[in-house]
Amino acid sequence: MPTGPVPIIRPRRQRRDRRGRLLRTLLALGAVALVAAVGIGLAVRAGTDAGGIVIPLPTEQPLLPGAPTVTTAPSAAPATVSGTGYDVSYPQCRSTIPGKAAFGIVGVNGGAPLTSNRCFAEQIAWAQRTGAYAVYINTSNSGVTDPVAYGRRLAEDAIRRERAAGVSGIGVWWLDVELTNTWRGTQQENATVLASMAARLQEAGVRVGIYSSPQQWQEIAGDWEPGLPVWNATGPGTRAAALKACSETFAGSTTAIVQWVAKEGARLLDHNEVCPAWRDRGGEILDVGR
Repeated sequence: MPTGPVPIIRPRRQRRDRRGRLLRTLLALGAVALVAAVGIGLAVRAGTDAGGIVIPLPTEQPLLPGAPTVTTAPSAAPATVSGTGYDVSYPQCRSTIPGKAAFGIVGVNGGAPLTSNRCFAEQIAWAQRTGAYAVYINTSNSGVTDPVAYGRRLAEDAIRRERAAGVSGIGVWWLDVELTNTWRGTQQENATVLASMAARLQEAGVRVGIYSSPQQWQEIAGDWEPGLPVWNATGPGTRAAALKACSETFAGSTTAIVQWVAKEGARLLDHNEVCPAWRDRGGEILDVGR
């Protein structure tokens, strides 16, 4: 029989040791995972910056699959447009339109798609007398049907309303893209509606532009850049302040026209001016001399 002190067994200490080893193992595994993640990040960066292996990341396309192609219109014959123009629509039905204007742009709709501006015929006659003119139509996304079919429907409806007013042959159409109208889709779906509208109008043989602002465009259509001319809505202000927005770009294009809202006498009117870089390209953004 052995002699000497009897050894004391401390099971709790063993459990604590086992727990400590488990914790150290987990920490070690975590460190390995972190190092691996950093290594992958550096490999991706190295691949991008130095021609190494590139691990592509999935990105959402700006348009839905099957969206129609929007083309950039060819250059037009040089035409100079300078001075202040105005855009009018149904709110001006009971107002006197300025008799002197550098150009005029008229709304086909009554503030929303699938509606009519009841004064369209007389207002477009005024715009044509200025010698440089165009029309605009409202846009939206109801979110209840196929975006391609819906956009096509809105464009075809606007063409029918133009003709029902006894007007035809307007060569420049602007898409009015504002948050005040209904947008119940994703940015990708909204952009697809707009692409469908623009493509249908181009099928009809007209030039197409985008009326919006950088902030509104980004919120509605995201990163889609059709490269069409843009008409920049700057809100209430002055001519000098609005012209500073000529340096802004959105929808893949530089600003062609700036708009500001100001009083003319006792009434508020939408004032517009063609940006300096576009003044000799008037035929690309307005019907000139027709």
